[in-house]
Amino acid sequence: MASLAVSTLQTFLTLVPNVLMPRSLFGISRNDDDEALASNSLEEVLEKVVFDTRNDTDSLTTRCYGIYGCFSIDQPYFSMARPINVFPLPVQSIMPKFCLYTRDYPDMCQRLHVMDPKSIAVSHFRFGKDVKILTHGYLEHGDKRWLKKMVQEYLAYDDHNVIVLDWLSGSGPPYTQTVANIRLIGSIVGRFILDLRDFFGVSPARVHIIGHSLGAHLAGYTGEYLKTQDAKLGRITGLGMASPVGHFDFYPNGGVKMPGCGQHFIDSVAMEQGNIPYGLRRFIGCNHIRSYEYFTESINSACPFLSIRCASWEAYWKGFCWQCGDDWAKCARMGAHADSYLNYTVPGSVNMKMYLITGPESPFCTFHHRISVIMSYTKEARYHGGDIGVFYVSLFGERGIAHRRQLNMEEIFFEPGNVYTFMIGTIDLGEIKWALLEWTYVTALYNPLTWRLLSQPSVYVNRIIIDSIEMQQSRYEFCGLDQAFRSGTRRKLEPQEACPEQARPPGASILGTIINFDVGDTINNNIDAVNSGLNSLGNGQLLNNLASSANQVARELMDGARRRIGKDPMKWWMKKKQIRKSWRDKRWVEGK
Repeated sequence: MASLAVSTLQTFLTLVPNVLMPRSLFGISRNDDDEALASNSLEEVLEKVVFDTRNDTDSLTTRCYGIYGCFSIDQPYFSMARPINVFPLPVQSIMPKFCLYTRDYPDMCQRLHVMDPKSIAVSHFRFGKDVKILTHGYLEHGDKRWLKKMVQEYLAYDDHNVIVLDWLSGSGPPYTQTVANIRLIGSIVGRFILDLRDFFGVSPARVHIIGHSLGAHLAGYTGEYLKTQDAKLGRITGLGMASPVGHFDFYPNGGVKMPGCGQHFIDSVAMEQGNIPYGLRRFIGCNHIRSYEYFTESINSACPFLSIRCASWEAYWKGFCWQCGDDWAKCARMGAHADSYLNYTVPGSVNMKMYLITGPESPFCTFHHRISVIMSYTKEARYHGGDIGVFYVSLFGERGIAHRRQLNMEEIFFEPGNVYTFMIGTIDLGEIKWALLEWTYVTALYNPLTWRLLSQPSVYVNRIIIDSIEMQQSRYEFCGLDQAFRSGTRRKLEPQEACPEQARPPGASILGTIINFDVGDTINNNIDAVNSGLNSLGNGQLLNNLASSANQVARELMDGARRRIGKDPMKWWMKKKQIRKSWRDKRWVEGK
């Protein structure tokens, strides 16, 4: 390979004037051009420029790799969070492969090489088109099926230059070595992008790198290298990153557990067409895999993957963040078209947290609706009081049906007169015609304030209001007629001209505040805090395992307790006024 590259470079240098390809780039002075090209010394020059692995160190903590720069293992790369740090392997050991795919050759890899402009010149590279560089993560390679699918989606979308970066030779264990390797590989990719600029006039601003997992961090190192060369990369998309640091940070479904994950192993293998290794990977890493599945679908999807800026996932699913604004300045599309907000502006700062909901299976994109459940404030509703439970809704539109979506992820104490909002995702329903609302009573053994004995649990609903987010002006009101919803009751709600007026929300009572205090979430949040603290002490496997095990055990105990509670409810609690009335009646009878 080296001899072929030398021959190619020798030929190219004899044909290209010095003004287009400065010989100084290869360590050759202008006066020495003829002598260098006439001798075999060019092979030595190429080795020095492209595969330089000499240890030109400024100190024991720095190692240089020729044109790719010098790398330190001192701070900030050495810290309590990264106590084990090593140098990247030699260039020739981890030189990545660049495979170009175009519409002319959508299924054939056209190999491109760093510092070998002829390999680019003789390919079907389209110099007036954008460049998409796709790359994998740890323990992977450039021949993965998901990469091939992403290539085809991009070529179907536009006449792009799609390059798959394969760094298999540097992605193997141990993990600490791979983390070091991507720093050098990122610089090599940066040098390749400069080749496109220097030899063919392709601006780095037209290059978009999409990296999964460690491949995302690799893309970041490419951007850093280009900055040292007074160049700026057009865009980086990091998929499945542990610590996102972009202008937009997207958290589908909260960013932790994705719908459709957590299936049985057999189901995972079936999804991978019977491939057991791939099925095992999906079974273990389903949530991680979803990131590139969402991105691939977003390239050509008519569904926009609309996200909304919000302070937290809890605030989002509770419907507190639901408006894009008159100029659409609070919403952005997740995925391939996340260049800006929907008003084509880019945030001035980083870490804009964006949230959205996806479906459990492909197609994953959903259309979002904010559901407002308005409780009745009639005399009967106030006398009965509130109850704890879960609402479900089915929506029936002109284009389809969204079956039984759970509104509140956790049980809530619903009080008369109050308004409760939730966000859900559905298929494209078009105009919504009517809704089917269902309420289920849920008790909690550890909270006696939720128990009922002398009356039947129920809630009273005045109406529901549905705001369709993708269609900002679409609002639907379906009347509940202030009717009682007993546990398991399902009622059809439709538009009603004579729907009873909505009462002014009285606000949460002290009782409601106490009941809606989530003990489980509080415990889990404390567990997460301890977990984070242990991880901050270092990245040793023992600490990680201890933290993860403690976290998992505690969560399983909480889940088990909730399941047992659901199977054996104690329903003997009464409202405060009812208890007082009962005691007054008893005392009156005894006194009489």
